[in-house]
Amino acid sequence: MPDTDADGPPAYGALDFLTRLTVAMLESGSATDAVVDSVGRCAVALGVRGATVVTLGRVVTIDHAVGNRHAVTRVAMARSLDIFDCDRMRRLDRVAKTVIRERPETARATALLADALRARPPWPWWVVPGGGALLAVCIALQVGGSPTAAALAAVVLIAVNLIGRGVGRLRLPSMYTVAAQSAATVGLGAALYAAGLLPITGTAVLIATNWLLLMPIPQLLLIATDAVGTRGLTALERAASAGVAVIGIGVGGALALAASHRVVFDGPIHSELPVLPVWLALIFAILAAVGNAVFNRGGPDLLIPAAIEGLVTGAIYQVLVHAAEVKPLIAAPLTAVVLGFAAGIVADRFHLPVTAMALIGITGALLPGLTVYQGLISELFHRSGFGFFAQAVGICVALGAGAALGVALYVRSIRRV
Repeated sequence: MPDTDADGPPAYGALDFLTRLTVAMLESGSATDAVVDSVGRCAVALGVRGATVVTLGRVVTIDHAVGNRHAVTRVAMARSLDIFDCDRMRRLDRVAKTVIRERPETARATALLADALRARPPWPWWVVPGGGALLAVCIALQVGGSPTAAALAAVVLIAVNLIGRGVGRLRLPSMYTVAAQSAATVGLGAALYAAGLLPITGTAVLIATNWLLLMPIPQLLLIATDAVGTRGLTALERAASAGVAVIGIGVGGALALAASHRVVFDGPIHSELPVLPVWLALIFAILAAVGNAVFNRGGPDLLIPAAIEGLVTGAIYQVLVHAAEVKPLIAAPLTAVVLGFAAGIVADRFHLPVTAMALIGITGALLPGLTVYQGLISELFHRSGFGFFAQAVGICVALGAGAALGVALYVRSIRRV
């Protein structure tokens, strides 16, 4: 029903609700086009027809003309576009769908939003890095690392995550937090090597795995999604944030690698690592997707869809690499396109945000672990690994663009039906 405030002009309360919903959805990691579409439909459901929703980076503006007299405007700003919280995204998505479907009074819509924002996280805080640890194990094994290297990569990831939480409490710019985590990864890897717990190959696998998990993959996915949806300014702001994170990884890693040159690295070294059997690669793809769901704060209801996404992603990638003999550097972005399309199907079936599903499916099978490993080996033996690292960043960007393309193709396909 249309909203009417006590003193006459409609939409005041509804505009407040729509503004809060828009900001909350952006802060949880939803794609801008999806947010604007959902909020616009909520406006119609609340009787605020003709409302315009405009996002410019973090700034949200909602306008509504009140008859021929004047326009009512609400302006707000999201705190950050860097957060990716799958469960919060799901809760807010369900609030929007409930409002669109049931057309409630504004007071009830506001209460639904308040409940969604107050809801407790699905896991205790310490479970989230546990999901990352599972993901790290799967990536390390998929790259070809030993079980010992994979287990220690998981331990180092938890330690690096705690370091990030500690540095984050200082409220420094995010680049310094990422730089500290990147340097800590190299330092811990070198310490494990010096202690004789890992050979040089295992050390490089450990560092490569943890560096990959520091990469701003969610931002890269959303950059591509916003760019495809002609949200250029928002995409540019996300790109700047992602660039700062990549610089942080580079700065911290470069400083730590320079210091690690005092350590004498010797022993057998291999630029290529063992390849897993297809069946084992599929198992690790499924487990990696489940770990990725937890690592990005997805709740229990996201685990089965994540497993499905992992299986589909892993199977397509293995078919391209082994049956079609496509090079892995090309197979990964192609698989990401299929992943994005599949994410739309799974998201609709399980009533989940498509952006969350697309991110979760980008598992260890697609991340360029071997490329980062090769760059690290070059650096540890005093040769430039810049080319490998630049290639790895390019692959991550291509993964985001491919997944965004797949989502866009799915959206267009259902609109034609």
